[in-house]
Amino acid sequence: MKEIERLLIQNRDHLKIHEYAFLESRHLVFSKEVRDLCEKNACGMYGKSWACPPGVGSIDQCEDQCSVFQSVFVFTSLGQLRKKHDVNGWNEARVIHETITEEVVKIFRSNFGSILALSTEGCKVCKACSYPNQPCHFPERMFPAIEGFGINVMQMAKTGRISYYNGPNTVTYFSIIFFQNR
Repeated sequence: MKEIERLLIQNRDHLKIHEYAFLESRHLVFSKEVRDLCEKNACGMYGKSWACPPGVGSIDQCEDQCSVFQSVFVFTSLGQLRKKHDVNGWNEARVIHETITEEVVKIFRSNFGSILALSTEGCKVCKACSYPNQPCHFPERMFPAIEGFGINVMQMAKTGRISYYNGPNTVTYFSIIFFQNR
């Protein structure tokens, strides 16, 4: 793990990673309440993408997918907003975060091969998702939503000593990469 951490530290400024932590996957909290928010369509993406429920599978299936990996890399990016409810700023920061996630995923795939990457609020790679009629067109770029897997992000941030809230007029986005130590 020291080699991957060295690579990430070396590229941290380029990648624009705000904060990060390495955790053991067994320390993540899977919560039916978090998943229920998805099923109530709190973000408007339920049933519209392979990256969100029900496309990602049941919460038990999601937990099973994660349990095959012993280690987790959690990281955040920080976006600056013009005002508290700056929807355009949220979207711009999310696009930047997903670009960062793709770069970090490349580093992990080249060092660990099989990984599982989760990120924010469903996939936006395609203009219109092929869900549910066809398989995902870009599975290597599609990162399911963390909350869609039922993972309690606030608890994960606390465990990793990562700030969930970074002050007014900011937005913090999280991604998780599950991997096996070698």
